[in-house]
Amino acid sequence: MTDSKEKEKEKEKERDRYAEANGDIARDIGDKVLSMMRSPENQARVQSILDPIVSHIINRIFPYILLSAILFLILFILTIGTFYMVMRSSLPAMSLIADVTLDGR
Repeated sequence: MTDSKEKEKEKEKERDRYAEANGDIARDIGDKVLSMMRSPENQARVQSILDPIVSHIINRIFPYILLSAILFLILFILTIGTFYMVMRSSLPAMSLIADVTLDGR
């Protein structure tokens, strides 16, 4: 029974060692990538690659953004118009209620 516990502890230590090694490798790779990206030459390369991609995406999406903005404006105007009509139609009723309460009836 103690043999199995000792074997389990050894396996856990081995797993921990591999986990540490994998974590160290990932950390080292991340540090190397970041240090490479800090150089102005590599930043210019990445920017020269990303600029056309972003520009193309924006050019393809812009009509949809414009259409959404126009639809939002139309809905906003319709909402304001509806609100105005409801308030205008309810004003006479509100004034009648105010007259009745003032007269005491």
